[in-house]
Amino acid sequence: MVVNVNIRIRFAFYMIGILLLSFGISCSVNSQLGAAPMPSLQVGLQQTIGLTVGSWEFIIGAILVTIMAIVRRNRPDILAFLTSFLTGLSIDMWLYVTELVYIPEQLPGKILFLCFGLLFIGLGVSLYLQAKFSPAPPDGMILLLEEIWKMSRSTSRTLFSLAVVTLGFLFSGPVGIGTFIMVVSLGPIVAFFYPKVEKLFIKLKYDKKLIQTFHKEG
Repeated sequence: MVVNVNIRIRFAFYMIGILLLSFGISCSVNSQLGAAPMPSLQVGLQQTIGLTVGSWEFIIGAILVTIMAIVRRNRPDILAFLTSFLTGLSIDMWLYVTELVYIPEQLPGKILFLCFGLLFIGLGVSLYLQAKFSPAPPDGMILLLEEIWKMSRSTSRTLFSLAVVTLGFLFSGPVGIGTFIMVVSLGPIVAFFYPKVEKLFIKLKYDKKLIQTFHKEG
């Protein structure tokens, strides 16, 4: 039964993390100061070729999963496809909701949306990685860079983000000052949130009262 409790907690962190991550992405896109690195490429592809931002999240994710499988010489990670699909679906949902509710027109609102983007992306990534299911393909590539070149997570995230931003610029995506702020800041923000979220995850995982609650529900 404890195993089931752990799976429930992991799944909760996984889903909440994806929802917060995708909300942060939608905020960065709607800040109009420059989207986060990957969304800047996805929006550029949407404007150039078509499809939704969320659709490009899945397509690019499938490409990255394939690349990782080739480099590691193993089968493609099916769960990574699921993570990419859920993230893409959530991005489209949040973009639709925020467009209905509020799109900032004044600079203070745009700055606030950019800050929300930074915080929620960093927190979302830190949350869903705790589940140890499968990271979203971009984060999987960042982890692969860490393994290959023995670099820190902050450095690998920054280098990967710079490469994606370059592609986003080539496809006329919303690359702006906000994009470069995110390139520099997201790595440290994830590094800040991750250990704190990890402590919370471990605490919940071994919380006797929580385990007893799940036992009663089961």
